[in-house]
Amino acid sequence: MIFKKKSPLFLKYIILERIAKGSLTLILGIGGLSMIHVNLGTLLVHVAQNFNLDVDNAWTGKLLHKAGLISPNILEMISVGGVLYGILNYAVAWGLHKRYRWAEYMTIIEISALIPFELYAIHEHFSWFRLSAFVLNVVIVVYLSRNRSLFHPMKEDQGIVETSLPPS
Repeated sequence: MIFKKKSPLFLKYIILERIAKGSLTLILGIGGLSMIHVNLGTLLVHVAQNFNLDVDNAWTGKLLHKAGLISPNILEMISVGGVLYGILNYAVAWGLHKRYRWAEYMTIIEISALIPFELYAIHEHFSWFRLSAFVLNVVIVVYLSRNRSLFHPMKEDQGIVETSLPPS
């Protein structure tokens, strides 16, 4: 089973999930950067018409109107954030692959920070997808917390503590 002590199979899933998340955010960030000088409202109306969407629909019209309000500066900030987040996910995936403790901590902190928001989203609008994502994130945090022996120990964990006091 994937949850056996010292089983790295679930860790490989976490690494692949980080790579997938990093790839998606990097692609979206680069795509956003390439669209800085494009009027998003006009572009989305053109795309909606090509896909035969009703642009006079209240929901579609509201979405197209809000997209037209996004300024190039805001789009640039969101896109740069997406690129940086994608690179960070690649770095964490590499750190998990190399079994560095910092990568384990970063993963636990990031996923744990999102759990309250996931609970709120499940409470407000229940869906099986949200519930399964919540359960999977809890399983990832528990797995990483319980299988700390998969990662290289830090200096403090090896019993080596540097002090500035002279030996007595």
